[in-house]
This record gives sequence, structure tokens and C-alpha cells, in this order.
Amino acid sequence: MILPGRAHLGHILHYVGKPLVWLLAWDIAVTAFWYLVHPVWIEFPTLPITLLGSAVAVYLSFRNTTAYARWWEARTLWGAMVNASRTLARDALTLLADRHVAARVIHRQIAYVHALRMHLRRQTPWDELDGRLPSDELERLHGVLNVPNAVHSRTAAAIADTGTDPILLATFARTLADISNAQGGMERIKNTPLPQQYAVYPAIFTHGFCLLLPLGLVETLGLYTPLGSTVAGFLFLALLQIGNDMQNPFENKEDDVPMTALTRGIEIDLRDGLGEAHGLQPVQPEDGILW
Repeated sequence: MILPGRAHLGHILHYVGKPLVWLLAWDIAVTAFWYLVHPVWIEFPTLPITLLGSAVAVYLSFRNTTAYARWWEARTLWGAMVNASRTLARDALTLLADRHVAARVIHRQIAYVHALRMHLRRQTPWDELDGRLPSDELERLHGVLNVPNAVHSRTAAAIADTGTDPILLATFARTLADISNAQGGMERIKNTPLPQQYAVYPAIFTHGFCLLLPLGLVETLGLYTPLGSTVAGFLFLALLQIGNDMQNPFENKEDDVPMTALTRGIEIDLRDGLGEAHGLQPVQPEDGILW
């Protein structure tokens, strides 16, 4: 997640640098061709370009609103996961008679959130789970497709095996269900891409508009066409890229939900609740990005 702050030119150029360079080259080529050849067929009136730009801008705005809704839902689900993890740890410490069993449940929840983060990023979780789960369980998990779900199910079984009063088990069941629901919502976002109309067409329309833009401006702006067309094109290319980044919040990229920071925060909270001396610190931003 890119944190609010001052915009850096280097970051901006990295964000849309390559298509912007191609657009600038195209603008210069159109301007040079106009002044050297003066072709009549290049004379585009301003009004259609304005209408096209307005239509593309509205389309990108709708797509970006949809993309941000996916990102915000993903962040909301992780907020629910943070709360449910704290609730599970609190219930384990207060409702389970055996503190060793309560500590095991809490450590399993820590392992679970790390496994979930790796699962959503399509990364192997074994380094994160090594030392957090028994070795025999790790061996069994190598043959499981959904590792966090398997860890979560085994945690529920461990709580049930304690022989706790059924009324208290119902309390745990509600919290465990909240955790499962949050994971299911995250997997839905991860496994359901945006429809074709929102994923592909914006790129076609935006790039097509950027190609037409200098043709419609060169007669009016003349030698300033590369400047005006590139600046206007930058706005549209930036809008396109923002939507592309926000629509997939679990891709381990700059604009993702900061799952590394969230899981570290969960681990710190749960270990603090146990009174453990862990020495962990919250994840700090790197060059303005929180992972």
C-alpha cells in the first residue's frame, strides 16, 4: 500500500513511464509530419476529441470505482480478521481451563494468518509455518491445496478436544465462523477477476484515445502539441493504471492491501496477550510503501 505523502517524480515516471514515452514519441511524430507534409486528412475538429475524452474519462471513473470497491472490501475483510484473531485469543485465555492449550490455540492462529497471507499471494508458506506448527502437521499440509483452511480446521478440532462446556464451545464456534467467512470473502476477491468489460476495454479505449489525441490537437496547438497531448495523455494513462493496480488487492504489489504489516500486527497483539517476550516490531514502510 502506497502511503500518503509527497509525490516523487521518479515514482510517477515509473508508474506510467513506458506508455508515456511511447505517447510522447507519437506526439512528436505527428507534429513533425504535420509541419513537414501538411496533410489535409489529419485535420480533426476539436469537438469529437473532447467528446471522446469525456466518454473515456467517465468509463475509467466507473471502472476505478469498481476496482476501489474491491480493494476496500479486501481491507475490510482483513480488519475483520484482525478483530476475530484478537477475540479468539481473548476467549482462549479466559474460557479454556488449560493455559497451555490456550497458548497452543493462539500460536495456531498466528500460523494461520501467515499461511493465509501466503495463500492469497500464491506463495509457498513453509518457511513461515516452520516452527509455528508441529513437524508432523507440516508434512500433512504439503498434500493440502488450501493450507490456511486446513490449519483453521485443525484449530477448531483442538478446541473441541478440550472437552469445554458446549455453551462455551458455541462462543468459539461463532468466532471461528467469522474467521472462515473473512477468508472466504478474500478468496472470492482473489479468484473472481473483473468482467471483461472492465478489465480489457478500458486499456483499448484509453490507448486509442491517446493515439487520436495529437491528431485532433496539432492544428490548434502547433509546436506545443507534444506538450499538451502528453500531459493530457498522462492523466488518462494514470487513471488506467490506478484501476489496474486496485482491482487485484492480493498480488504482492505496491498498491496491495498491506498483509505483511497486518499479519505482523496480529502476531504482536496475540503474543503480547500471552505475555511473551517476542522482540517483534511493526512493519515499517519502505520508500513510502507498506507491504
